[in-house]
Amino acid sequence: MSKEMIFKGEAVTLADMLRAREDRSLRQGRLLTEFPNESLLCVTLNIPGPIKTSPALLEVFDNVIRAILEKLAGNQISYQLRLLPKTGYEYYLVTALDSQALKLKMIELEADLPIGRLMDLDVLVMSNQLPTPISRTALGFPPRSCYLCSKEAKACSRNRSHSVADMQAALAQLLQSFFEGDNQLS
Repeated sequence: MSKEMIFKGEAVTLADMLRAREDRSLRQGRLLTEFPNESLLCVTLNIPGPIKTSPALLEVFDNVIRAILEKLAGNQISYQLRLLPKTGYEYYLVTALDSQALKLKMIELEADLPIGRLMDLDVLVMSNQLPTPISRTALGFPPRSCYLCSKEAKACSRNRSHSVADMQAALAQLLQSFFEGDNQLS
């Protein structure tokens, strides 16, 4: 599958992304308030550039959801929501599983899957009345690495160490391998 096919979709603006981030935070806060004794998982994909959705990316996203549900088989799931905005796909899951245990399962999933670096599997808790993700480092794991240079991903993002074109090319290569395989994540 070509880079053009992966990134064939509607472009979004910075204003769109900021609005989506705010909406996501409000939704997370509502869910954490509605389910105060359960754990919240919020799933998105790390997609560089202005195009965040396409048929190929939706296929990847749906495979990720299936893998999560397989990983959580046997655990009570109280709520699920799958959203498909142009600003990037979102999936919310509330479970009775302890938040640290859920985060550990999601760290395992990221490590086990060939497309793990593309996934944001945030487990959130309320902290100072705000939805706050549990960090990998708080559980003794190293920060996520960049899929281009293997340095800390947040540092590369903050410093804009790589061009959007280079990041899209790396992502396209990763997804090409995924689609050429059996693209089953389990």
